[in-house]
Amino acid sequence: MDMFDADPFLSERWHNLFYPFSSGAEWKFASWLANSGLSMAAIDECLSLDVIKSQRFSFKTAKALRKLIELLPSGPRWKYRSVFYRDTIECLQHLIHSPSNSGQVHFVPKKIYSAADHTQRIYTDWLTGDQAWELQDALPDGATLLGVILSSDKTHITQVGNRQAHPLLISLANISADVRRKGSTNSYLLLALLPVPRFVHPNKHLCGVLASRLLHQVISVVVKPLKMAAEVGRMMSDPVGNLKHCFTPLVAYIADTPEQHVIACVTDNASAVSMAVVGNGFSLP
Repeated sequence: MDMFDADPFLSERWHNLFYPFSSGAEWKFASWLANSGLSMAAIDECLSLDVIKSQRFSFKTAKALRKLIELLPSGPRWKYRSVFYRDTIECLQHLIHSPSNSGQVHFVPKKIYSAADHTQRIYTDWLTGDQAWELQDALPDGATLLGVILSSDKTHITQVGNRQAHPLLISLANISADVRRKGSTNSYLLLALLPVPRFVHPNKHLCGVLASRLLHQVISVVVKPLKMAAEVGRMMSDPVGNLKHCFTPLVAYIADTPEQHVIACVTDNASAVSMAVVGNGFSLP
């Protein structure tokens, strides 16, 4: 709500909920044009039709429509140092209030059993697991647990030239898993674009160490607000506007095997999720 209260056009929206559009009908038409995939020229041609002109819309060209769209409240703002990133708390707040997740964000751990005698547990979402219960028990009375999910994977963005990007995504474990998995809900937000450096030093091992170190340094900058909220909590609003004292522990990091090793700071012949190493000769959990 703070983001909307800071909107410079708040006074206009008190009188017209659809500002900068004149009405709900105009907003629906503008939304259709913006999401139709039509080119700017095609939109101009559509707006030049007599039947459209007769509606007296507040925009007459695609360029004018774009200017009105830019007046709408935006999502989390980009921030940057040597990398582009968003504020992690703003991203979580955006996920909680997203219409795509309406009614699918839960805040209370629960246990589900297959029978009344409570002999067999059923695990579905993260909040039904033991980890959520243990974390909630460690929080102060009345505190709310927000499980953070991060995901990253180095990606080629061009077929030639070996251009790469390293996106870092963020999501919320409190969102129902079946909803979070759907691409249409946009439950994973692009949090940052991590750098993919190229070092000129001839020692490849040293270059690898430097690249891994840089990755950790950048992620540390990006998730600093999450660390503070995980330690002391942060006041955030739920979908209906109630303020909650939220703690934000990292509960999952999704990555492929090489990146898991980098994140866990282990060598290639060690496990990123256990104490096992190649050649142990015995089993470890």
